[in-house]
Amino acid sequence: MSYWTFKSNPKKYKLNERLNNPDPNTSWRITRFKHEIHIDDIAFIWRTGKDRGICAVVRIYSEPQEMAELDLEKQYYVDLDVEIRCRVKGTIIKKFPCISHKILRTIPGLESLSVFHGFQQATNFPVTEKEGNIIESLIQTVTK
Repeated sequence: MSYWTFKSNPKKYKLNERLNNPDPNTSWRITRFKHEIHIDDIAFIWRTGKDRGICAVVRIYSEPQEMAELDLEKQYYVDLDVEIRCRVKGTIIKKFPCISHKILRTIPGLESLSVFHGFQQATNFPVTEKEGNIIESLIQTVTK
């Protein structure tokens, strides 16, 4: 199992509204690492913008493949992408108030989190096992 950060831009996708929907099934566009992302991997959903941070956890249940967007997801797009794209399907396993990037940056072991550095236009970022464990522990704390 590997960990990932999947980004969501509020100018393109209404993540907060989506997380209010009780249906846990979702899909996510894969722009990088399509040969490294696999079934049972964990993705931390990262909201971009001024209130950026992690707001949900998704367990991936399909390999990356070319597919249309799920019907359920279409209503949350500001500008619907109707193209067949590389995507994965997953289950939202946790939703919580966003853990701010400001808090995440102060936690020992998360200083090098890939979503903080490098090419920021991408959607998918790798997370090391150590970082993933730290984030999961933090989520356990905030969701008690």
